[in-house]
Amino acid sequence: MKILILSCNTGGGHNSAAKALKEIFDVQGDECIIKDALSFGGQQLSDLVCDSYIEMVKHTPELFGHIYKLGQNLPESKLGLNSPVYNINAIYSRALAKYINSENFDRIICTHIFAGQALTHLKKHDKISVPFYFVATDYKACPMAEELRAELIFAPHEDSVYTFEAKGIPSKIIRPFGIPVSQKFLAPKDKETARRKLGFLPQNKIILIMTGSMGFGDSFDIVQGLLGKADKNTKIVLITGNNKKLFAKAQQNFGNDERLVLIGFTDQVSDYMDASDVLFSKPGGLSSTEAIAKGIPIVHTSPIPGCETENAEFFLAHHFSLCANTVADAVESGIRLLNDHFLTEQIIEAQKHYRPENAAKAIADCVKNS
Repeated sequence: MKILILSCNTGGGHNSAAKALKEIFDVQGDECIIKDALSFGGQQLSDLVCDSYIEMVKHTPELFGHIYKLGQNLPESKLGLNSPVYNINAIYSRALAKYINSENFDRIICTHIFAGQALTHLKKHDKISVPFYFVATDYKACPMAEELRAELIFAPHEDSVYTFEAKGIPSKIIRPFGIPVSQKFLAPKDKETARRKLGFLPQNKIILIMTGSMGFGDSFDIVQGLLGKADKNTKIVLITGNNKKLFAKAQQNFGNDERLVLIGFTDQVSDYMDASDVLFSKPGGLSSTEAIAKGIPIVHTSPIPGCETENAEFFLAHHFSLCANTVADAVESGIRLLNDHFLTEQIIEAQKHYRPENAAKAIADCVKNS
């Protein structure tokens, strides 16, 4: 079977979900191709949209949150009018249709709403006949999900389903299979093995701080707070991702403190999670799901207003994590989790009730057999 997965470069989670699905299709012997949906409007459009998104959430997150809220409260018009975002994604749909029809795909999967809207436009105008499916990567339905005309929508959790139904999406097309994560996150190593691999000592307590693929958040201040409270056996691992300025700033200010381990972009996130006792992370849907798969107590910090705020609320309500509103709260929560084994076990047990067996495989099998 020939599968096309359409993603978008606004954050790393959508691409990670796409890659997790491709892993399964590759193992099963299917031909699977991942494409950036926006690139069909030209690389300049893709770069413009993604760069604008990054700049907005970095410098004016409140504005992004306001726009997100407007989108959530903008139901599909009874007059048949589409949202402005839908109309933008319709612009490049002709080029996308030409590619789809020339390549003879059997199925299409979207891990971003933009791609889903472009495909919906093509479906409405009978430009493609290939069935397409939408994979949600946040724990509540995103704005304008009601505009999609997907065969099936894969939701992250049973308790996420009502947020799609509230938008008028029929329950019969919703499948709460989970968010797809790479297979390496589904087979946790024991802490001792992981620590030995990464050069840590068995007696170390390890705090992992992840800033996301773009390096957002209050990580510098959190590191400073933790170094003021952590004992000599604690290792604070800061993964800065693509944020070179954060790496340099942390190195300049804390580089002489042996408790801090600075890591830039790395493909060993799975190993660092296995080795860690506590994880500090923004509440991205994908990274949070990876942490649940590993069974790590989480302190959620600095959510981007909108989808990440909703993820944090969902995790807190289900006792999957602690959520901090300030740097001081985050530091206090992290130290508490490091020392309060009862609380740690409560969070891990709550996570076990949800922990996906293998969402990527369940989605891939469902897509192929539907």
